[in-house]
Amino acid sequence: MTPITTPSLAQLINRAARAFARDADSALKPLGLRYAQVPVLALLHEGPELTQKELADAAGIEQPSMAQLLTRMDRDGLIRRTPHPRDARSQAISLTPGTDAQLTAATESLSALNDRAVTGFTAAEIDTLKQLLTRIGDNLDRRKDIDSTG
Repeated sequence: MTPITTPSLAQLINRAARAFARDADSALKPLGLRYAQVPVLALLHEGPELTQKELADAAGIEQPSMAQLLTRMDRDGLIRRTPHPRDARSQAISLTPGTDAQLTAATESLSALNDRAVTGFTAAEIDTLKQLLTRIGDNLDRRKDIDSTG
């Protein structure tokens, strides 16, 4: 039997994710950003205007959480909402002018944090870690798909 004091894989992943998010929020605070906003900014930077549902699906978060996030981003002047041209029930969401510079600075800060997180790792270890974490995510996503259809 595994001792209770030995952290599980889930606990270790959660600890690392929380530490990264905490440090990312600290690094992004001077830019007026939060870590949770970066995926949304990146998605809007890469493509056309998107709806809240499209953003939630692409970012892998629930609609209510995305709605709250977008409300804060709108309040902070990071995004703008306009009536969707083909769906009167939706809004088209896009970046406001100047947000690209914040996103660039955020990407640089997060890259430095990423480098710090893997200090002492070899390139092969980093590659293996990425592969293993991807497989874990894929396994869990597959289970979610099974649960939602079964």
